[in-house]
Amino acid sequence: MHVHTPLFVLLGVIASGAAAVPSAPALIAQEQPDNAIEFDNSNGIGELPRHIPDTCPIDTISCQHTGVDPCCSPRNGLLVLAQQWDTRWGPSDAFTVHGLWPDTCEGSQLPGGGCDRHRAYTNVSHIIEESTDTALYDDMNKYWPSNKGDNNWFWTHEWVKHGTCVTTLHPRCYDTDSYISQQEVAEYFRSILDLREKYNLFKALNASGIVPTEQMPGRRPKNTYSLQQFKQAIRDAWGVDPNVKCRGSRLQEVWLWFKVRGRDSYYPVEPWGKDTCHRISYQRKST
Repeated sequence: MHVHTPLFVLLGVIASGAAAVPSAPALIAQEQPDNAIEFDNSNGIGELPRHIPDTCPIDTISCQHTGVDPCCSPRNGLLVLAQQWDTRWGPSDAFTVHGLWPDTCEGSQLPGGGCDRHRAYTNVSHIIEESTDTALYDDMNKYWPSNKGDNNWFWTHEWVKHGTCVTTLHPRCYDTDSYISQQEVAEYFRSILDLREKYNLFKALNASGIVPTEQMPGRRPKNTYSLQQFKQAIRDAWGVDPNVKCRGSRLQEVWLWFKVRGRDSYYPVEPWGKDTCHRISYQRKST
């Protein structure tokens, strides 16, 4: 069973963003196999043939069918949506996004440098701000902030390392006449924000009576929750268990795992990772 390794285990710190010139990767440390590149880009993106997936079967399940065009079903078809709880960032009634991370169907992590060097853009913040999705930039700042204050680095890192590995968003999967350069970047981030809203952890926990507790610096909060309480609340909401990640006892992240029906219909599946919590301190945000 494949497990993402949180970087705070390796470094003793949490960092979902970084300074403009980072010296370490973000939260997870990825293995870097060489077999995850899904398209031959040796001649450059512009020379790839276009493929319009208008005949893609709508009931294809990622990781359950072989020989399917990667434009029709994501080749890296096991994905984890990581949502963060950081008391310093984001709305007081919402988890923020760390990322959506594709894995191979065998549960192996993908290259740390991403899957497409030709689309390793460095200006993702600008791409988002200039996209036709006029609400995206504000939504990203609200629900996907870097906890180090450099959103462009954070978003760029997530796109290069993970977004380029979503095969259904490759430029060859778009109509030649309607494709707008880099539109897949905005579509990647919008799809994840939509997933965050659909799988709203704050609401699911609240429905089971699990609410943030008062912050008491230097002392244990008024109460803590058990790992089982967290898992049951999310199972009640969506029928699957999450992985719950803590630093010490403090809640850090909740991971939901997905496969994909058709090109982009995500549905939750049982987790492939490990929990790192026992008793969970789920503190109110100071924002």
